[in-house]
Amino acid sequence: MKTNYKLYTLVGLLGLSFTACELKEDLTSVYNANNAYTTEENAQEGVNGIYRYLLGATHTSNFYINDMSTDDCFKDGIAFEIYNENGLSGNVELARCYNGNWQMIGCANTAIDNISMIPESRFKTADRKPELLAEAHFLRAFAFYQLTNAFYRVPLITNGYYEADANPTLATVEELDDQIEQDLLIATNNLPDEWGTTTEGASGRPTKGAAYGYLMRLNMRKAGRLREEGKDATAAWQAALMYADQVITSGKYALQAKVFDVFDPSKPETLNNNEIIFAIRASDKVPSGSSDLALYFTPWEYDMGWNNINMPLELYWKFNSDDQRLKELIVTSFDNVYGKPIKYISPKLNEVGTLRNEKSNPQIVENDAIYTKKYKYTKPGTYNYNTPNNLILLRYADVLLCKAEILNELNGPTQESVDLINKIRERAFENSNHNYTLANFASKEDLRSKLCDERLFELNMEGVRRVDLIRMGLWKDRLDAYMDLVKQKLETKEANLNARRDPNVVKNPYDLSPEWKVYPKFSNPFKPYDKRRYYPIPGVYSNKFPDLQNNRSFREQ
Repeated sequence: MKTNYKLYTLVGLLGLSFTACELKEDLTSVYNANNAYTTEENAQEGVNGIYRYLLGATHTSNFYINDMSTDDCFKDGIAFEIYNENGLSGNVELARCYNGNWQMIGCANTAIDNISMIPESRFKTADRKPELLAEAHFLRAFAFYQLTNAFYRVPLITNGYYEADANPTLATVEELDDQIEQDLLIATNNLPDEWGTTTEGASGRPTKGAAYGYLMRLNMRKAGRLREEGKDATAAWQAALMYADQVITSGKYALQAKVFDVFDPSKPETLNNNEIIFAIRASDKVPSGSSDLALYFTPWEYDMGWNNINMPLELYWKFNSDDQRLKELIVTSFDNVYGKPIKYISPKLNEVGTLRNEKSNPQIVENDAIYTKKYKYTKPGTYNYNTPNNLILLRYADVLLCKAEILNELNGPTQESVDLINKIRERAFENSNHNYTLANFASKEDLRSKLCDERLFELNMEGVRRVDLIRMGLWKDRLDAYMDLVKQKLETKEANLNARRDPNVVKNPYDLSPEWKVYPKFSNPFKPYDKRRYYPIPGVYSNKFPDLQNNRSFREQ
């Protein structure tokens, strides 16, 4: 009897249009319903096809969605930064996240459905089929996890062919979490601890440790939501602890000696360092391909970057001056890359509005931001935008801080949780002089707050800040404090400018209040549990399918 394999998957849910989930560049000339998914090679190509959309689903939307909307990222006038809901409903980056993750899910569904039907006898070894299926299940779980982080609720579709005339409806949070958990558990059972060096694109494929790490994150997110709802979150925290320990005790991962070693793109040993648990590898040797990632984060005058995503001065002012995460990973001043006599300086709070000097030599330009070097452009002057930077999605330092958080939520402050934080701080300061002691924390809330700050210093611009703030119940608190500091900065700048104002040149006093009054704290204040913590499903879909407009269906307080 002939088996018909499903070749179709939804693309850019929920427009709705259909296309083949490509196994090779020109699928239609190579495969049809009679010869697709008949060999191990076909199965591998089907799994590789899922990665085609991984880069598009996360780069650069991961930063706009999870960093730009918080206190660790900044770009004046960007809708994410000032919570312009009308602008966001049609935002390209939001649509890129939504489409890309659904494309991954569609390809994963097709691969799972069809690889399951290939006889085991067609695989070279007995473990190869379950391993390929585990990879597809992990990637589907990752995509649903990303979607639910951004949009809270989405439809739940797990079959490889979705009827074009179907009317998609939202699944419950519990249904979505259950599906993500099921997929990740399948992945833990059959993914390898590490991929062999002969495996194509080995460094970009998920491992057992990555699956455990996302199970940890999933249960932490669940626990935070249960706490928000006033329910007992103990079981979720305990599950998260179990999965964190699976990563830690595996012996596969370690902190790098220096903070820049985690991100250094200049040599193979740092590009493939064992602090990275899961990343999108910018290389033509892995299925997710290469990218122009580094160009987004620094100015043209620094290294010919595109200056699309900045870090706020307000974050700069929070760092201890001895912190290597400031010294090695953040640009606060630089000379013009073209050799022009211009120096660019990011001011301290009391200096805003005072540093610009066009008559000095070198000329001084006052920056309104700082810039991350986590994604360093290594080819300035070449116009070669194909850069070797990893887009790290999960790393060992994150897991250590997560375990500290979990222990605190279960037991309150303990020496073990403090020691975990200090591991991160000792690397950051290159000594133990800045370590915490248990006596520094009088309560669970105290330690949670300090952990929130430590995660900002360690994990800024890595796409986790918004999720952290929601889980910790500190979203409103930290964003209100950020907006207060923005206001203080602008009022300081206004006072400094007016103190130097020549009334013959500038007739009226400077008034910078319009620049801070646009922030929600001063125009439409946040609620503690506010729907703006999540995003509307893009209007191109929700306008066609009205139920999708209800994705943020929780009680605001």
